[in-house]
Amino acid sequence: MTVAVSAVVKPSRLLFLLVCSMSAVTILVGVLIGAGKVGELPVAPRYSIAIFCLFLAFFGLCHTARHRKHLHIDISGTGLIRLAEIGDNYHSCKHAKWPHLYQDREIVILLDDSTMWSWLLLLRLKTQDGKIRVLPILPDSVSRDSFRALAVACRWIAARNNSLEQECR
Repeated sequence: MTVAVSAVVKPSRLLFLLVCSMSAVTILVGVLIGAGKVGELPVAPRYSIAIFCLFLAFFGLCHTARHRKHLHIDISGTGLIRLAEIGDNYHSCKHAKWPHLYQDREIVILLDDSTMWSWLLLLRLKTQDGKIRVLPILPDSVSRDSFRALAVACRWIAARNNSLEQECR
């Protein structure tokens, strides 16, 4: 397998900031509803909605914080995508033997409903055991050149998959 694109994807600070902002707004809405400042609801539904808003805000924040991992993504010249978590030590490229390249990698398939914009790659990847994994890549997650190379490679894989589907019909 020749590697056409290889990149270390760091967790996006911008995405984390957006989730924190959204959680803060949800907490504010929950507090306003619970205090009776918004709407004219009876006490029981008002407190239920407020508690639900607080739960959603904390769940979203904790879920995002827990899934902030450094990933190493390799896309081969044939369109094969390999993905590996490299933990907190993503600077392991400084080591002479590159230990993160020899970890267990999972082979994933790029699904058709992935989103590829000029400023966002939202890759929906299917693992060999059938699990769906969503990988958000924003420009602050990788270098500018790596982002461009990943975008081109993913668009090429998506176009190739679409042309293969057309041939099979």
